[in-house]
Amino acid sequence: MKIRCHANSIRLRVRKSDLEALNEGGAVREEVTFAPGQSLIFELRLAEVQALTASFRGNLATVSVPMQLGRQWIATDEVGLEAHQEAGTSTPLHLLIEKDFPCKHQPTEDKQDTFQELG
Repeated sequence: MKIRCHANSIRLRVRKSDLEALNEGGAVREEVTFAPGQSLIFELRLAEVQALTASFRGNLATVSVPMQLGRQWIATDEVGLEAHQEAGTSTPLHLLIEKDFPCKHQPTEDKQDTFQELG
């Protein structure tokens, strides 16, 4: 899973293996370790929620996808899920989750775990 945070937005790009793990185990995580005992964890999970939402507690940033919506997204060619969440500021938090496609500007990138464009 690739994570991009910018200007009150979170964008998650998930590989094929991430979606398999999400479908089978209900969650997928990435961890960034800064020093021993200091890490930031990003989690994408299927949950019993009404809408695509994000939360942050301790060192864990969680993006929760409604169970039925997530299962449908995993099983289809639909590329992404998107939502805006009130954040208590003038700018809502923008959430975008996308299936990961190969980068065209990185021809040497390993493309085995990415999705292929149709047509």
